[in-house]
Amino acid sequence: MDVWEFRESVKLSREIFAQSAFDKFRGREQQPGSHVQSDKEIDAFVRQKADSAYHPSCTCKMGQPSDPMAVVDPETRVIGVENLRVVDASIMPSVVSGNLNAPTIMIAEKAADIIKGLPPLRDHNVPVYQPPTLETQR
Repeated sequence: MDVWEFRESVKLSREIFAQSAFDKFRGREQQPGSHVQSDKEIDAFVRQKADSAYHPSCTCKMGQPSDPMAVVDPETRVIGVENLRVVDASIMPSVVSGNLNAPTIMIAEKAADIIKGLPPLRDHNVPVYQPPTLETQR
């Protein structure tokens, strides 16, 4: 699916920049280059050049063992594998809009407490924001 979307992006970019409004600004195509035309050629370009500007995150869903999509349980243990945990940004439920460093450190701190068997850090007198519905967070 990703390759298809990249391929369509190349085609759409070419279509947009072929418009007459760009005539005085357009030079020759730098990448993938005008010689790359077929879907197979564009796909090869995508596979060779595509990269992510984001740190990997949200690739190992945390959930209950009964959830077929969950990779780790709420205590960061890999479901179905003994003595293995995932303690990094991959267990985040959704991509954060800021830097991943601080949230990843907090995940590691929490996991370390879980591994050590320490109780959760809680101050019952501290108010915690509860949105009226989950939809307000989206």
